[in-house]
Amino acid sequence: MMNKTRVWVAGFGNEYREDDAAGVILAARLYEFLSGEPDVEATLCLEHQLLPELVDDLAGADVALFCDANTVLHEEGFSIREILPNSELEGFNMHSMGPEWLLALAGKVGMPPKKALLVTVSGDRFDFSETPTAACAKRIGRAREAFEKYWRHNYGRAE
Repeated sequence: MMNKTRVWVAGFGNEYREDDAAGVILAARLYEFLSGEPDVEATLCLEHQLLPELVDDLAGADVALFCDANTVLHEEGFSIREILPNSELEGFNMHSMGPEWLLALAGKVGMPPKKALLVTVSGDRFDFSETPTAACAKRIGRAREAFEKYWRHNYGRAE
């Protein structure tokens, strides 16, 4: 019997701030995809922001997959990259903890995942609305398609 790859999928952002919802929306879609993969055991975490308490959820994960929106306009409209632990905070409040910081904390308490990925989607507007902009919605779809290819190429079945 083959061991399943345990993937912790975390989407964070504010679902009431237009494109800031991209991380939450994308994480749910990637969780749906990964749950359909026969060699994957996926769990989903949707949050407004990353908090230190989430380090317990990382315990036992082979792969931590973080999804977020950002203001960087990536050439393809999204980015998929491997990330490493980094204990430097981006600011002076709890909202400034990024995935790299959470990975560093997980390492300090002896529960780091074996690998971590960050998928970011370029956002245009972060005003009050429960709907992402049309451009961001398209980027979310393209990010999902690209992630599926990335995953199958690096972890699973080739198409």
